[in-house]
Amino acid sequence: MMSMKISTTDFEGDPNLGLYGFATDKYAFLGMKKSLPVLKTKIIVQPMGQTRFSGIFATGNSHGIIISSFFKEYDEYIDIPVLVLKTDFTAIGNLVLINDNGIIISPLIKNHAKEISDFFGLECKATTIAETGVVGSCAIATNKGCVINPFVKKQEMKIIQSVLKVPCDIGTANFSSPYVGSCVIANSNGMIISSFTSGPESGRLAETLGFL
Repeated sequence: MMSMKISTTDFEGDPNLGLYGFATDKYAFLGMKKSLPVLKTKIIVQPMGQTRFSGIFATGNSHGIIISSFFKEYDEYIDIPVLVLKTDFTAIGNLVLINDNGIIISPLIKNHAKEISDFFGLECKATTIAETGVVGSCAIATNKGCVINPFVKKQEMKIIQSVLKVPCDIGTANFSSPYVGSCVIANSNGMIISSFTSGPESGRLAETLGFL
């Protein structure tokens, strides 16, 4: 039986849920209207870049959101503090892994580490995951745990666990996709997975994120 803290859905048939948004313990940020009661938080509906893929372009924690200056107009409509990075990289959601304890950023935006750290008041470190810069796509982090691309290197894992200050483990979703951040939406209250995520994958995610 599926845990009351785990919900299965697809967004218009797309199993890559993390592309559409992210969740924190205070709000969820989505590019489309969707009822996600398992998260037990308010939902901010905000399409970005004339698409519904807001999870690609933004991320955040309970205290703020981070986006590229390409989307600076959204600062006026969101009732959460927003950090607008002056960068040519628009897919900030793919380049940042964050919870309420710390921040991991891609080496591609490492020159913004101090700015990000100061805004959130948290430690911010740059590292790759599985030797790639898309750290936000390669992991899903909450305030209870973090599930990471199974090809993560030992030193990368050590940095992530030290900064985010939660238990970390490897895992996949959507039948062996290592890009768990693009597949899953989760906070401390619950987890949203797609129908493509297998039982063993769901179990690993649930255990690491504290839902079992």
